[in-house]
Amino acid sequence: MKRFFFGDIHGNEYALEACLACLHGSRPDEVYCLGDLVGWLPFGDRTLARMRSLGFPTVAGNHDLLVAGAFKDFPEQLDRMRASAFNAGLLSTVPGAIDYLLGLPLFLEGEDFIVIHHSPFHLPARGKAPSIECFDYLTASVLESCLGEWRRYPKRIIFSGHDHVPAVYELPETVAPPRPEDVTVHRPSAGRELTVRLNTGSRYWVKAGSVGGPYRDGVPLANAVIYDDRAETITLLTMPFATDLLHRELVSHFFAPTLPTIRKYMDLLGGALPAA
Repeated sequence: MKRFFFGDIHGNEYALEACLACLHGSRPDEVYCLGDLVGWLPFGDRTLARMRSLGFPTVAGNHDLLVAGAFKDFPEQLDRMRASAFNAGLLSTVPGAIDYLLGLPLFLEGEDFIVIHHSPFHLPARGKAPSIECFDYLTASVLESCLGEWRRYPKRIIFSGHDHVPAVYELPETVAPPRPEDVTVHRPSAGRELTVRLNTGSRYWVKAGSVGGPYRDGVPLANAVIYDDRAETITLLTMPFATDLLHRELVSHFFAPTLPTIRKYMDLLGGALPAA
């Protein structure tokens, strides 16, 4: 069976449409969205409407929950708070939008995999509401802290987004307790796709990158993942999109250029070649 995973759309309809074209060309058996339909870019109404119309199984991202008012952000995340507030105002005019975001599950499970925005090891306790602390990033220290749980985790593969940097983390079977140096990180070369063949006994944590950016790897391409359990492969995909059109919209927008994070994103887009 072939499964397609994508997420972190963040209001970028141009990248979303490029991703959907790739999805339809891939003809997967199942499709999952890794969350963050909205946030960052000031066009969350467009991507939310498109995703709701498609009906793909989707998990909640931290931006989705921040925009919906589910919890507060870290006080130092000023850009993210301002982007969330803008999108909250935008979506408050869309019937059912906030309820839709609040109704997204934190995770979905398949036979040998879990779909989650960030990490199954940072979920709230049963019966507790999520908080921003549930959405850390996969730094070296965070990875080290959950190696034992990862080794014992019943699902072979974790599919997540959030970090905006595509990579496949592989934890092989070892006799001793796992150490950070036991983990192999498979990263694609800039702008290239990468296929990883799965090894028997290894566990995998797949960070899918971002469909819509901001692109923390500095490569302005949409990202997605295909998992083929018959071929035993995971492929990190890249897709060009109309960066020139998005750049033009952001430059002329009354709000977007006021955020330093978005200004850096605009600089990256402005230096990109337009999609063919």
